[in-house]
This record gives sequence, C-alpha cells and structure tokens, in this order.
Amino acid sequence: MSVMRKEMEKYRDIDEDDLLQKLTEEELQRLENELEELDPDNALLPAGMRQKDQTKKAPTGTFQRDDLLAHLEKSANEHPDKEDLVPFTGEKRGKAFIPKKRSDPILENVTLEPELEEALANASDAELCDIAVLLFITLLIPSTSSITVWTSHLTSTLGTQRIDPTRC
Repeated sequence: MSVMRKEMEKYRDIDEDDLLQKLTEEELQRLENELEELDPDNALLPAGMRQKDQTKKAPTGTFQRDDLLAHLEKSANEHPDKEDLVPFTGEKRGKAFIPKKRSDPILENVTLEPELEEALANASDAELCDIAVLLFITLLIPSTSSITVWTSHLTSTLGTQRIDPTRC
C-alpha cells in the first residue's frame, strides 16, 4: 500500500457527529464561515449547508397548522381593509359598444326574379341543402358531361325528380 493510503485508513472509522459535538461555539462559527465559501449552487452539497444558518433563536416546537390558520384569520379580521382611492358606485361611463353592421357588397347587387325569391323563401331546409349541393358541385366540376353524371346520381339518391343540368 502507498503511504497516502495508510494515512487515510486511520480516518475511515472516525465518528463525525462526536467530533462536531466536541467543538466549541467559536470553532463551530469558524467552520461555518469556511463552509460559506463553498459553492451554494453545488447540487452535491447537502441543502442545509448551501446557506448559512442566520438564526440564533431556539426552536419553538412542533408546527400547529390549525392554530396558525386561526391566528391568520383573526389578524385578517382585525386589520381594516384599505379604502379605495375612487369608490365604486356602479355607474356606467361612456358609450356602450355597438358593432357596426357590415353589409356584403356582392350580396347587395344580387337581384333575383320574384318567382325565385318566393321559391327560396318558401323552401324547406332539405330543399335548400339540395340546392347548395348542386351549386357546390357545379363549382367543382365545370364540364356539362360531368354534371350530367352527378345530377343523375343525385336524383337516384335524393328522389325521382329530374334535374336539368343545363339550368345549373
């Protein structure tokens, strides 16, 4: 064994707690000052040693949660609330916000024949959905032959009424 290892062997079985109890108050203070110089962000250092103990007060005893809550509630009730700088009266100030009505310029210029307007006004929801489907399909498939195929498919699924593809 090396000489260094033999020197370290004699320190292996030392009781650290016994050593700390034998230190005087002044020696403990010096030890604490030296430990202060250690890195406080070192995760390997125990949490209790990362910051020096700054209290000289003896422990007060066990923690009593119910007593603490009762004391906090009592002190909160005794302490008057701050008065508002501007008291709340509930008065509404200023104008109420009214959003502007926006009109679509495209829809304003659309005029339908009176017969069509009456038919659309009297149409059921199902009929309006059928019209919307037909209009959407004509936008997707502009060729007349494709429209004929789609309209024949729709008439077979929706009902027996025949749809004229040239009017779409």
